[in-house]
Amino acid sequence: MSITAVPLQPIRRGSVRRFWLAMILVAAVALVLAWAGSQQFGSTPSGLRYQMVTEGIGPSPTQEDFALLAYKGSLPDGTVFDENANAPMEIASTVPGFAEAVTLLKRGGKLRAWIPAELAYGANPPAGGVIPANSPLQFEITLLEFKTRAEVMEAQQMMQMQQMLQQQGQQQGPPPVQP
Repeated sequence: MSITAVPLQPIRRGSVRRFWLAMILVAAVALVLAWAGSQQFGSTPSGLRYQMVTEGIGPSPTQEDFALLAYKGSLPDGTVFDENANAPMEIASTVPGFAEAVTLLKRGGKLRAWIPAELAYGANPPAGGVIPANSPLQFEITLLEFKTRAEVMEAQQMMQMQQMLQQQGQQQGPPPVQP
């Protein structure tokens, strides 16, 4: 019985290192592509760009609704111009890009929005603020809760009724004490 010898060619210097570097590069590119695919980026016809960070549950508010939001607004250079962890607001009373971004959310949802200047303050930023004219804005917005206009009006009417009943009770004085 004889053993056949197969001659092996020597490996060129640095080949193993290049192989492992290529493998690491391929793995890194795969990780970046997987991460980018998991992020939900989008844009609207008006030009608003956004990244959905957390989807949220249930329906989305409309521009006529009232929302309880947590948000942070900043300029493109990172300067924070406004931040609030628990802000109630009428969605329609905000700048158009912010209102549009809020209507993309569901309860508990969070997004990052890049609002072009024409959907923000445009050439007329708030006086005395740090926002320059024609500046795009960036926001991180979390929709904590929202109510429809009808729900808010009903709650206001209930509060007014309670106040009227309390005032009537105060005007009549305390009930007489029974012996």
